[in-house]
Amino acid sequence: MAKDIEDKLEIQHLAQVYADGVMQRDAELWGSTWAENGSWSLPGMEKPVQGRETLKGFWSQVMAGYPHVLHWVQPGLISVSGDKATARFYVQENIKDAKDNQMRVAGVYDDQLVRENGKWKFAKRDFTVLYRGPTDLSGDFTGYSGKAI
Repeated sequence: MAKDIEDKLEIQHLAQVYADGVMQRDAELWGSTWAENGSWSLPGMEKPVQGRETLKGFWSQVMAGYPHVLHWVQPGLISVSGDKATARFYVQENIKDAKDNQMRVAGVYDDQLVRENGKWKFAKRDFTVLYRGPTDLSGDFTGYSGKAI
């Protein structure tokens, strides 16, 4: 039981480091949360981005178009089984793009994690948008029904 709690705390911390990397616009910090062969799926993408170094380059390119991003992650639901885990983290972002357009994005990450070299890392992150639109919440809401964790 104590090991399960310790693992869950480490995974919660990992999600906060990910958010901290976004807030600081730090590709190395953000990239440190990914497994070597990590995979990131985003809405509208034909296939996931894969591999820590590829992910960092892709993320840096995307972030260049969004000079102002506030990224908050809520505590997640986590299930640990040995050196693997699944998790769900809800996130919110307030964004101002390079053209001064503002938007709010709320969504959920469905994650698979692995213990790599003794540290928890994201092996797979699938992002689903729950809301995207103006900051006054007059935009489009999407339903979500996640799997049990």
